[in-house]
Amino acid sequence: MKPSKELSIVGLLVFGTACSILAKLIYYASGPGLYSENQAFEKPWFQVFTMFVGMSICIVLDKTPKSRPGVEATDDEKKSLTTGKGPTSNTWSQVNLIMIPTAFDLLATGCGTTGLLYTTVSVYQMLRGAQLIFTALLSILFLKKRLDIYNWCGIALSVSGIIIVGASNVLAESNPTSQQEQIFGVVIIVVGQIMQASQVVCEEFLLQDLKMSSVRIVAWEGLFGVLMTVVLVMPAAYFMGGRDHGHLEDSLDSFYMFFHTWKVAAIVFADMVMMLFYNICGMGVTDGFSAVHRVIIETLRTLCVWVLDLFFFYVLTNGGFGEQWTSYSWYQAFGFVLLVAGTLTYNYRQIVFEKKHEVGEELKRPSIERGTKPMTFDESVGEEEEEEEAEEVRPET
Repeated sequence: MKPSKELSIVGLLVFGTACSILAKLIYYASGPGLYSENQAFEKPWFQVFTMFVGMSICIVLDKTPKSRPGVEATDDEKKSLTTGKGPTSNTWSQVNLIMIPTAFDLLATGCGTTGLLYTTVSVYQMLRGAQLIFTALLSILFLKKRLDIYNWCGIALSVSGIIIVGASNVLAESNPTSQQEQIFGVVIIVVGQIMQASQVVCEEFLLQDLKMSSVRIVAWEGLFGVLMTVVLVMPAAYFMGGRDHGHLEDSLDSFYMFFHTWKVAAIVFADMVMMLFYNICGMGVTDGFSAVHRVIIETLRTLCVWVLDLFFFYVLTNGGFGEQWTSYSWYQAFGFVLLVAGTLTYNYRQIVFEKKHEVGEELKRPSIERGTKPMTFDESVGEEEEEEEAEEVRPET
């Protein structure tokens, strides 16, 4: 049973904020590892692995009738309970296409979690707005879409916002070494948004004929992502040089800390639970989820992340975790306003269309509640003409 739309929106905000905070919090957890009795858990690619595990668990949410790939569904299975469209039968070659956007998702998440090592959660959350820019540009190149003046103005505002947010984050650091790390963090997060935009365009292009519920697609992406991370990414990260005891990331050390440090395990499991509930709430707003709702939720989520980060820094941890308010934070806030304005401007036509649709539904509602069919203009004219004819032939008394 799906939660109500109102409860789902609140859940998306709460659980989405929790996922963002936990992604940064795990870097502050420390414990025994293979090389030291006490070391920080700075393992961005392990977070990618746990994210895909959490996605694969989402299969428990799928209520679509099961149908084996390559086997035609029965009559009762012709309609998906999630989309209302059928059939649900797919060939293995169609299912395997999911691996392509999964690869982009893997790279995008890896870039994001790596950049989060060097930036604050609020900056990371705001820089995700760059996805709109790259999705639009890639849609022009590969999907042959055309952008109107509102789209281009929205992109211009978003680019300005990204530049201001990134610059404010770098300038807030007085140490040259810290500034270089901040620049790297900002750049790698933006690169991750290019990968995320590629995933969106790739899914729209490759998976348009895939008859499968969105939840099951997420579960398949999770399964493929786990396999890719274990078979390809973790070995490659181990043999590449880096700051993790001579490796880009030592996954053996990651698993050792996971099983021997309760803080790490607790944060990982909490993140998986938050992701599960986040997807449950996502199912509750699949239908009738407008562009305005999406903008409002993402805006409130970013604000909640920022406020919580400040609260952790000044109230709960006394500077041990969270974000400090500096004179450059005002510039970051201005950049954030530009990002929100850019998103609203980009979606202006869709917002106007949805608003007109809502007004139309409101006009129809009274007649529906009375149990009568909503009358069209032609039907109303026809009935008036029939009444006039009846009056003409009515016998005089």
